[in-house]
Amino acid sequence: FSSDIYVFYLIDWVDVANDLLRSCHINQHIKHLSECGADVFVHLYESILGEKVPDFIATPRSQEDDAHNVQAVIDSLALDYLQVSLSHITGENIVKGERESIRNLIEIFDGLLEYLTEEVSESSSQNGDEANVLSNNEIQIASQEQLESNAGQLKQPSIFSSGEG
Repeated sequence: FSSDIYVFYLIDWVDVANDLLRSCHINQHIKHLSECGADVFVHLYESILGEKVPDFIATPRSQEDDAHNVQAVIDSLALDYLQVSLSHITGENIVKGERESIRNLIEIFDGLLEYLTEEVSESSSQNGDEANVLSNNEIQIASQEQLESNAGQLKQPSIFSSGEG
């Protein structure tokens, strides 16, 4: 267990975030984790899952509105897609720039994109197609189909848990 924590902190999460943004065709580059605010996570959610964020405040006017939007992302991931508690991550902490919460949410999106990309690759290789580069549309189709059929079966890294166990 302690080696998992050690590896977690060796990862350059800014690089992971930038790779995610690039993979999702989001024209944004960050230099510090604190730059991963509401807009970044809303864009990642919509790009990877192909859905609008539920209960989204389109024109946020305050830090509270931004926190609401990130919390809507977190709640939807937890309830609609992952079926696990994400109570250790809050929209408020993300908006405040709390590094551990930002890292945790980046890791969730990174794992989700990796999972969905593998599902698309597997389904296209079964069809005899070569899938070197995936379009957003292919990933979104996979996300909707695969996550619905595999709900709750995603392999959860220990970091997704809230420390229980």
